[in-house]
Amino acid sequence: MVVKTDVLIIGGGPAGSYLARYLVKNGFNGDVMLIDKKSVIYAPIVCGELLPSEDLLKPWINRDLYEVLLTTLRETLRREFIVNEIKWLRLVINDRDIARMPFRTYVIDKAALIRGVLEDAINGGAKVHFGVTAIKCMVKDDGYECLVHDKDGGEYVINTKALVGADAYPSIVDLSLGITNGFGAEDLIIATSSRARGKYVDNEAVIIMDPGIAPGGFAWVFPRGDGTHNIGVGVRNNIAWRGDNPLNYHMLFINRYGLEGIQRSVLMKTLPVGGLLNKYGVNNAYLIGDAVGSVIPTNGAGINPAMITAHLLGESLMHGSNYPALMDRLLRPLMNRMVMFRRAGDSLLMSRNAMETALRVSSGLMASSIYEATLSSMRVSTFVKFLIGNLLIRLISSFA
Repeated sequence: MVVKTDVLIIGGGPAGSYLARYLVKNGFNGDVMLIDKKSVIYAPIVCGELLPSEDLLKPWINRDLYEVLLTTLRETLRREFIVNEIKWLRLVINDRDIARMPFRTYVIDKAALIRGVLEDAINGGAKVHFGVTAIKCMVKDDGYECLVHDKDGGEYVINTKALVGADAYPSIVDLSLGITNGFGAEDLIIATSSRARGKYVDNEAVIIMDPGIAPGGFAWVFPRGDGTHNIGVGVRNNIAWRGDNPLNYHMLFINRYGLEGIQRSVLMKTLPVGGLLNKYGVNNAYLIGDAVGSVIPTNGAGINPAMITAHLLGESLMHGSNYPALMDRLLRPLMNRMVMFRRAGDSLLMSRNAMETALRVSSGLMASSIYEATLSSMRVSTFVKFLIGNLLIRLISSFA
């Protein structure tokens, strides 16, 4: 069997669902189809589930990018999707409380939000099929064809004029067509996530930086307002499987920080933290969301950056604008800056001793730098802080 469409989106997460909705809501002249390997629309999922308030990032990022961010929030975030409001960020480094800073964010029901976006897309005419897995895609005439399997064991081909990989990293679209060079192990994070109980303040998110429990990343506790929390650990891929594994780090984190798991399983996912990939697509085949590397390298945020890439591609498909040019102008400057900050901090993220040295240099400088990197700050002052902090740490380390 052969099915035909004008746009095929592979992946129904934040990026894919937003793109499908954007196209049908803005009167795209053609058929839009979305497929996802998950068996239901949209299965409950546990991750950080954190979104910024409308004003949180306004002082820190470029105005044009902020306007797109604002649009994605207003188009998707409804009051009923918010499960808790966070006001503060508590930073813990090597078992010590370092700072408590303003952090107006929302813990959301991510599955409900995506279901809402997909319902809008379906109501607008998009064809959405879950339980369908793309096996391989290839060039066909002036478009593409993808071999897919459905959950009932059926196999068929989808022919499409435009193909979009929105299926996390690495995308089957990228793997099939060889669009990008991919990432090295040092630019990937293995992120665990689960739900837990523990004595944490309801309006306070907690980030824990300790290379002993999260080498190359950080651990987090995001309260849901009902006594339960979204928790997780990020471990750099190039060290995640040396002796221990991410699940062991996750359990160490739970035990050390007074948490009690309330799920039978711990989820794991590979997140790219190396910035945007070297290409965004080729010849009407495109990558968006995690598939193009949109996860913020300094904080692991993925929902809104994914929607931003989908918004930019939707604008390009609707109005004939240039998707790579939009990405390079609006998103790449921020991503390049965040990659630089993350790599500058890698020596600390990998070593507890180096982290202690940094705290001795200035815990205040350390806290403000981490806070501003968490907010994806593009300010020149943040850049200067990172340079000064890095220089001081290197000088002290050289005399230790």
